[in-house]
Amino acid sequence: MARLGSKKSRNGCQQCKARRVKCDENRPCGNCSKYHVECSLLSANASPGRQPRTPSIGESSSTTPGPSNDISASPDPAARARAPSSSYAPTSAPLDDVTGSWMQDLELMHHYTAHAYLTMPGVEQAKQVWGYAVPQEAFNHSFLMHSILAFSAYHLAFINPARGAQYRVLASTHQTAAINRLNQVLPDVNAGNCHALFAGASLITLNTFADAGTYTLDALVEIFGLLKGLDFILSSTEPLIVRGPFAVLLQPLPDPPKAPAPLSAVLEELKAWCAPGGSPSSCPGDVLEAAVALRDTLEFVVDRSSHADLRASMLWPIRIEPHFLETLQSRRSDPAVSALFFKYCRILESAAIKWWFLSGWQSISQEIHSLYSSESPAASFSSWHGDSPATPSEMQTS
Repeated sequence: MARLGSKKSRNGCQQCKARRVKCDENRPCGNCSKYHVECSLLSANASPGRQPRTPSIGESSSTTPGPSNDISASPDPAARARAPSSSYAPTSAPLDDVTGSWMQDLELMHHYTAHAYLTMPGVEQAKQVWGYAVPQEAFNHSFLMHSILAFSAYHLAFINPARGAQYRVLASTHQTAAINRLNQVLPDVNAGNCHALFAGASLITLNTFADAGTYTLDALVEIFGLLKGLDFILSSTEPLIVRGPFAVLLQPLPDPPKAPAPLSAVLEELKAWCAPGGSPSSCPGDVLEAAVALRDTLEFVVDRSSHADLRASMLWPIRIEPHFLETLQSRRSDPAVSALFFKYCRILESAAIKWWFLSGWQSISQEIHSLYSSESPAASFSSWHGDSPATPSEMQTS
């Protein structure tokens, strides 16, 4: 049923219909353009119309077999004897279309259990949870299964650029399904689904960073919005997770390694900035509040995580107040806002060097610095953040 206030159209492209996502009906549509796949709306023979509806489980369906396809109608008695006794009716779709989807899913699951789970953050015990316990849990929760398959497809797209567009379409399809089905479960978080919700939300978070069609500040703010939506899941399930089979995913390390140099540098800058009298009197209150949240996030992860920059990249967007997202969109040219966003981007870039699902974000701070060209007072920006953006090579040697 279409949502109230919206008009449902059946004129979208075949690719969007297969992925069950909204099509903007441009030629080519925005989704196909994003993933560099051929859009059916460009074809002169593409005629939009009603597609066959897939019946639900347990719902009967009927077909009208033609005489050449109905083996029971054959005049050959031997052929009738070989016919199955059930009332099976063959699907109207070609066999390759029927098997293609689950064959692709099998490929994705095989890749996840053989390779992709090993790229998850965490100590060896945590990787074992991601490789064995999480897939087992996914058989009972479709949103978790879709998030696993999406993660695997994004990884295949990363390591196999020749088929990258194909895998990104698969990944986006599963990511959309994971989010939609997770939303259906959210009203009833309980001890029976909390572990699946936690794992699913964690994978959706990583997938969201890997899914960006363009690595821009606007895309990053959109990701922040999704991460804020996952805050409820992570906060409400954590007390149950620490007492369950996934507890190792949240356990702090007894002897965490030294934090990366960029992370330590940003933390010291934030400590000075957030100290009484440390920030200019013109610093807006909401910016200072978000700066304190970033400082507290860094202090929290430095003592507890082997991947402090990665965890900080994911955690700060969850901790900031919702209204600050509007600030990031509407007041980005404000030197104080850009300076704080710049500090976060340096942390993200530090993590992006090490983690494939963040690899596209290795130069995001350059976009902020470009706001302060000769047309904008660069000195004003420098007075807030204290240094210039590091290049990717400088980040690697830090």
